[in-house]
Amino acid sequence: MKSRIKRLSLIFGLCSAIIVCPAILDSVAKAQEQSACPSGQIRDLNGLCISTSQGQESESMANAQEFFQRGREFDVKGQHQEALVEYTRAIELDPNYVEAYFYRGNALALEGQPQKGIEDLQKAAAILESRGQLEWAAAMRQQEEIIQEGIQDGEF
Repeated sequence: MKSRIKRLSLIFGLCSAIIVCPAILDSVAKAQEQSACPSGQIRDLNGLCISTSQGQESESMANAQEFFQRGREFDVKGQHQEALVEYTRAIELDPNYVEAYFYRGNALALEGQPQKGIEDLQKAAAILESRGQLEWAAAMRQQEEIIQEGIQDGEF
């Protein structure tokens, strides 16, 4: 079991560096390309400026990225439960946040909830497929298979 978890952690780290980091940079670049909304408005999921119900800025994509980054910091320290909370907040703010699904899925698997982890990886893969990013989607599917093997081997 320890070898499978070490393998999962190693692959998780490699996928993070090779697959997810470019996606994060792409997300940041896209966010920077968008112009700011006027005061009292926020950007919806389609990129349109809409008024907030109380005229105040609500949590935006930037905040989703902040939650995600805090989750990564917790993950690096091995504090997976805390990381899960932050990833979930990021996903609540941006339901298409692939990186947050990826990391939450792996953290769930490491915390003994591999089936929920698989569901997050499937969601990430589906989002990537819908964007035409098939190579990254395949990497999500591969990570899903590794967790599935761990379940079958009784390691989770």
